Amino acid sequence: MVDLKILVVDDMPAMRSIVSGMLEELGCRRVLQAEDAEIAWRLVQSAHSPALNDGRMDPFHLILSDWNMPGMSGVDLLRSLRGFAPTRKLPFLMMTAKNDQDHISEALRAGVSAYIVKPFSADQLGERISGIFSSAQS
Repeated sequence: MVDLKILVVDDMPAMRSIVSGMLEELGCRRVLQAEDAEIAWRLVQSAHSPALNDGRMDPFHLILSDWNMPGMSGVDLLRSLRGFAPTRKLPFLMMTAKNDQDHISEALRAGVSAYIVKPFSADQLGERISGIFSSAQS
């Protein structure tokens, strides 16, 4: 996971810090943060569009996003990513306290790669991320 470029999106600074710390504990060294989905969307568009990134691509390998944020929600961000050709298959892990079947179904319909319910441990996060990348390779 060392070479993965990961974006953590959450409106709560403490949660962004905790999740980023967990990722670093798991060996990730390229972790960026966004305080809301609109900022995340702009960062992703820029990273995946050479014309917006000094002629080069520096794409994200994984997005971890909270569901419930002011303005654009995590699921809205996911839908935008799935509608943008360069990020149509970008792995997306939804982090949320919502674990009812309706929310899980909505996330699956939007194209989520995996879903993790808060609170979670670094080990649980690592398992979800490993699962995302092992299913992407099969």
